Amino acid sequence: SGHQATRTWLQVHAHPRRRRRPQIQIQRAREGCSQPAGGMEIAVGALSGMVEALPGKLGELLQQEYELLSGARGDVAFFQDELRTMNAAVLRCEALEEPDVQTSSWIAQVRDLAFDIEDWVDLFAHRVDAGTHDATSHRFSRWIRRLTTIPDRHVIATELKELRARVVEVSELRKRYSLGPQMPSHHAPAVDPRLFALYADSADLVGMDGPRDEVAGMVTGQGSGGLKVVSIVGMAGSGKTTLAREVYRLVNAGFTCRASVSVGRSSDVAKVLGDMLSQVDSRGRGDAGDVNQLIGRLREHLQDKRYLLMIDDLWSVQTWEIIKHCFPANNLGSRIITTTRIEAVAKAGAGDHVYKTCLLGKDDAETLFTRRAFGSVGGCPAHLKDVSAQIMKKCGGLPLAIVSVGGLLASKARTRDEFERLGLEWRTNSELQGMKQIIKLSYSDLPANLKTCLLHLSIFPENHEIEIERLARRWVAEGFINEQRGTSLEETARNYINELIGRNLIQPSQMNHDGTHRSYVLHPVIHDFIICKSMEDNFVALVHAQQQDVPPGNGTVRRLSLLNSSKHDQATAQIDGAKVSRARSITVFSHTGRTPRLNELSVLRVLDLEGCQGPLCLDGLYKLLLLRYLNLKGTDVSELPEQIGELRCLETLDVRSTKVKVLPPSIVKLEKLMHLLAGNAKLPSGITKMKSLLTLSCSNIGKSADADIIQELRNMVSLREMELFCNVPRTSEDKKQVTFPSDGFQSLKKLSIRCSLPSVTFVTDALSKVEVLELKFEEGLSEESSGVSGIEHLSGLKHMIIEFSQHDAGAAAATAAVKTTAEKVHPNCQVIIVNVDKKTNE
Repeated sequence: SGHQATRTWLQVHAHPRRRRRPQIQIQRAREGCSQPAGGMEIAVGALSGMVEALPGKLGELLQQEYELLSGARGDVAFFQDELRTMNAAVLRCEALEEPDVQTSSWIAQVRDLAFDIEDWVDLFAHRVDAGTHDATSHRFSRWIRRLTTIPDRHVIATELKELRARVVEVSELRKRYSLGPQMPSHHAPAVDPRLFALYADSADLVGMDGPRDEVAGMVTGQGSGGLKVVSIVGMAGSGKTTLAREVYRLVNAGFTCRASVSVGRSSDVAKVLGDMLSQVDSRGRGDAGDVNQLIGRLREHLQDKRYLLMIDDLWSVQTWEIIKHCFPANNLGSRIITTTRIEAVAKAGAGDHVYKTCLLGKDDAETLFTRRAFGSVGGCPAHLKDVSAQIMKKCGGLPLAIVSVGGLLASKARTRDEFERLGLEWRTNSELQGMKQIIKLSYSDLPANLKTCLLHLSIFPENHEIEIERLARRWVAEGFINEQRGTSLEETARNYINELIGRNLIQPSQMNHDGTHRSYVLHPVIHDFIICKSMEDNFVALVHAQQQDVPPGNGTVRRLSLLNSSKHDQATAQIDGAKVSRARSITVFSHTGRTPRLNELSVLRVLDLEGCQGPLCLDGLYKLLLLRYLNLKGTDVSELPEQIGELRCLETLDVRSTKVKVLPPSIVKLEKLMHLLAGNAKLPSGITKMKSLLTLSCSNIGKSADADIIQELRNMVSLREMELFCNVPRTSEDKKQVTFPSDGFQSLKKLSIRCSLPSVTFVTDALSKVEVLELKFEEGLSEESSGVSGIEHLSGLKHMIIEFSQHDAGAAAATAAVKTTAEKVHPNCQVIIVNVDKKTNE
């Protein structure tokens, strides 16, 4: 299999690419995204991390026992030195928000080069000796293997020379362009795109009365006479500034000092403090000075006064920590109102006094849109009602989008074509730059690793609900997650997701019963923005249902997303595998017929076909030697290839909700597999050899119909989560119990049992580490028997969910008995009962 993969990779990479001078231009028309003058922001988060990691990866290669031909080791060492130097330049470019076109072109070449070097390194072992280089190999066998792989070794040496030539060229370009810190651009000062929010007439506001009164109550509410800070937090464009200004106007009576300042991302603290001083003290000078002196003057002036301050647009806890020293706690009932997009900043200043803005409801959104677009409520012409509804849906209740798009349309011809062109196609519309700039601020404020992760979300269709578990594992497989001591890569990935939620760039959708996030969605405005950014940077290639193939001019495709077509539509032509042969991830949301042939995708790391319709061909799957994530959930696949054990890098395999009944025996060879989600499929024998397994979903049937998989799995110390599918026939007189022993599953923290009938027993001291227990049954037994015993033995239980598909007398008896036992023995355990109508009782 290693040599088969070699040929595939060589067909793609062996021929040297004709070296050419870079074309210093940014292709925009093909990408469908307008771009303001002055360059484009570079999404180099994944790049800087990769370039930084590559020297270490090459060093590991040199330390292995691989036999490299003469000169090859020198080339690898040369790569190490040059990449370290390049990384310093990449990091400088990463800090630029408006780099010139030369910098953008150079970054694109570095990205391409880094991808190719990493692909070469990752495939190296498979191409030379399929990874069999252990010290115990017989000397004669290793000598024979070396002879048989001499052709491959010569090709490898040739490829190294080609890569070296590209490294030299890119390094020379860096020196020629003198890439480094750039002088600031001298563009005309941008008009604050929030002018509508800053100077809106109260009478023109929609949906503001309730939030205004609630926040005003938080500001003026009874309590201690000490200083109180109230923070308004929400996504970009959600009306935070407008709301804060309305509250500021409403509650200003009774305060002897008032000031309203805006901070912004630049965080020129001296200027902010100078502006504040000039407003509270008529003798104060508003020019910027020494921060310490300004803080002292403000404290002195405010010491004996009841003051009201509005501090708009905070971006960091550090900035707040400086500014707050201006405010003496004088117990005179002073109040501060802050606004921010970041929840951590809001909580740092206001503690529990945080108000989160909401999107407009359907009626308020329609009122605001019709006022802006047509001048009055109810002014929408009949022939524009349906397209106006589509525009409002795309705006997603975000006031910024509604005001921006509605205001644009107000001055345009009231034709359907014009409304569709301007109201629905935002990416090509330069007249919406103000809105895009406001959204861009949130993106620009992200650290490099989060920029990469946010851009990755552009692979999903609009309004798609994204499962956090699925995304975290994908990010790990894509290499987006940096290792952190004491934290697993998946935990770090979830922390990244939580930070994006805290920055109001993604929105939680569904919650787990234990209060954690299960899934989230992207607001349509954010989704549209990151698609544009991804395409500018060639981060992902998006192919829509109406497109026959990957659009020309996309460059090297590293990530491919095939987007929706109707379930009833037949797929168009299959994507040409040669055009995507260097793709690292492929995600399909359309008909499976569009999926490229797998034997042409030798460097693929992620293959995600979840929910695809139509027959699925897995020919060549076993040749994807770098594959780490394989998701076939909800597809029509009925069996996996017998050679699936060749996928030695695989970390996640998901075949839930498919027709797969039995997993191939070779699956136990997947030593790196951490998540085996087989659903109702039967496991092969020898599953205990899989020492890396953390998550397992499988049938309760063991080697034979009479065997119990629990007995086989009980000693797997790596398991953290398990989902068990059981079938207990009602007709059987001797109903077999699903029994968990006292000395097994010592590391298991979450257990989910899906069974036709409740027939579960936990013996004394069983599952001492289990914190979450989910029991999901179809129907109950009888009023006399709950079918579940031993709940009292689960000493670590914190959350328990009981669900019955049919709410009969047996189900009622079972839920009552289990709940009573759990509450009596585990008083701190949260018991949740899900009834047949899916209503939840706690």
